[in-house]
Amino acid sequence: MKFAHYYPGAAGEHSGVVAAIAQWTEAVLAVGEEVVICYHGEPPDPTRYGSAELRRIRHAGRGRPTQVPVGLAEALHDVDVLVLHEAWFTANLVAARAARQAGVPYIVVPHGVFEPTWMGFLKQPRRLRRAVEATVLRGAAAAHVWFPAEAEHVRRIEPSTRCIVAPPGFELPERRWRPGGRYLAWYGRYAVRNKGIDMLLYALAELPAERRPALRMHGVDYEGGLAHTRALVEALELDRWVTVDGPVWGERKRDFVLGSAGFVHPSRWDCIPIAVAETLALGVPCLVSDRINLAPALAAERAALVTELDTAALGAGFGELVERGPELAQRGRDFVAEHLSWHTIVPDYLDQIADVVGVRAA
Repeated sequence: MKFAHYYPGAAGEHSGVVAAIAQWTEAVLAVGEEVVICYHGEPPDPTRYGSAELRRIRHAGRGRPTQVPVGLAEALHDVDVLVLHEAWFTANLVAARAARQAGVPYIVVPHGVFEPTWMGFLKQPRRLRRAVEATVLRGAAAAHVWFPAEAEHVRRIEPSTRCIVAPPGFELPERRWRPGGRYLAWYGRYAVRNKGIDMLLYALAELPAERRPALRMHGVDYEGGLAHTRALVEALELDRWVTVDGPVWGERKRDFVLGSAGFVHPSRWDCIPIAVAETLALGVPCLVSDRINLAPALAAERAALVTELDTAALGAGFGELVERGPELAQRGRDFVAEHLSWHTIVPDYLDQIADVVGVRAA
């Protein structure tokens, strides 16, 4: 089976969507399938998508709202299925039409952007934008969602949509966490409201000074969120306890989380927080909010400390995270091995794809 992934920003800066495309590309390449990455702009880092074929697509328009692919149908001449990523921009509507023109079935991967809380941040005209997304979903062979709850969000947009359910997978690294760290860790994207960074800092500020843990933060700036976070730390007089820095990658990132007492992720919503899954795989104890899609499963198996998104609950959770670290570490690692392993996810994913597009895997 030959997959084509279309996302205008596939060659751009690192993001959750880009990371997910890279992960799925690597996973299906590893079992003998073929992958094409359709992108806009300068070529991506050659290591990002491994041996996948790269096809640059010309675009017309300026900026995300109006930019659309030109000639995409021709680029799909030899593929079996087109995968569209995210939503709420015109390019996907045009890409869906290109797929129909080429006679290629397409699948939509929303990456959680149909979640009701997230939709509350949509710019106007919302009714028109919702109608556009319903059109794209209506023509799709299916929507690929990570968890069953997300399927319900998709069907609120277009009830007839068939859904494939398969979360991203993760491998268990040989390195693993050991107790003894002297700080809590956070890394991700400085999307202050989405990621609950404000709640995290307010929770720290409400604790008595003698009970405040040290917090180290590393991440990618997002719409001025890095400066916003630093300003909030200063306003709350948390400079003695909190450091706010840019991103770390590769082994530096692993060293950072492995050296911590635990990882904190108080998001207001998250389709699947890749940072949490990566950290659980290392055996690092995690504190997460009950708003993320992964929370019910983590709570049911006591694989992470799941708290309400409330400053008092978060504040209490900091101490509990450190106390229960060794117990949570093993349970979190076991959770990834059992539920988020590529070895079980990929075959099931390919079977579901075959059922909706009529093409069997290699």
